[in-house]
Amino acid sequence: MIGSMKRSKGASTISPDSGINRIVEGTIIEGTITSDSNLRIDGVFIGELITKGRLVVGPNGKVTGSVNCLCCDVEGTLEGEITVLELLAMKKSATVQGDLYYGQLSVEAGAKALGTFRMGVPNKKNKISEKTATKADAIASLKSSRIPSDDEIRSNENNQIGSKSEFSKA
Repeated sequence: MIGSMKRSKGASTISPDSGINRIVEGTIIEGTITSDSNLRIDGVFIGELITKGRLVVGPNGKVTGSVNCLCCDVEGTLEGEITVLELLAMKKSATVQGDLYYGQLSVEAGAKALGTFRMGVPNKKNKISEKTATKADAIASLKSSRIPSDDEIRSNENNQIGSKSEFSKA
């Protein structure tokens, strides 16, 4: 029959490549975006962005806030706490600033980068939440990650003379 459509039964699965969501130039959105598909931003987004697909920040696009995505191509501006599970590709016109975690990094000559760049995913277990942290939490976190003093290092070296054991945290 002309015009009829056959539909398959059962649950459908959505591939990140099945569609592209767009925020076009001249659009400003504040809030939270969660998507199973790819996302292209040529406008301005401020807030939390989570996508299981690729995030593309166009040449005039600007994203500020918390970002979690599979892959990310940046031609515009990306600022905040950014987690890219696979490839973060910074094109020559890109400006990226903040705390970044990535699986792989590609940077073209001319791209601007400012902040902390780390390969791998963030360790949320040891991170202090701004909303729930107390002064005691902050002090405990600093003490657990402190660098030992010269006296502690010398003392530890003296105790290990003739031993092949590794330096232990004080």
